[in-house]
Amino acid sequence: MINASVKGANGRDLLLIGLSFGNLDQFRALPGDTYIRVDGGKLGLSMDVMIFSGETEAHCVETLSEFTDSTTKVYISDRLKQ
Repeated sequence: MINASVKGANGRDLLLIGLSFGNLDQFRALPGDTYIRVDGGKLGLSMDVMIFSGETEAHCVETLSEFTDSTTKVYISDRLKQ
């Protein structure tokens, strides 16, 4: 895995994460049990980033629930709400 923090063309901070086939294979083999954590401090970010996988969006929600509380902001694509 590689990661970097850059300024995007629109001036907003952009976190770049490059996953190898090995990373992707691990995600597919162990959905819900595989996490990649990016130390934001090393990239000059004010937060860390976690990447995880799930068999479906519903499975991702189950996995995510372990890390959330009433203050968590979640965005769900309008395409998934239909």
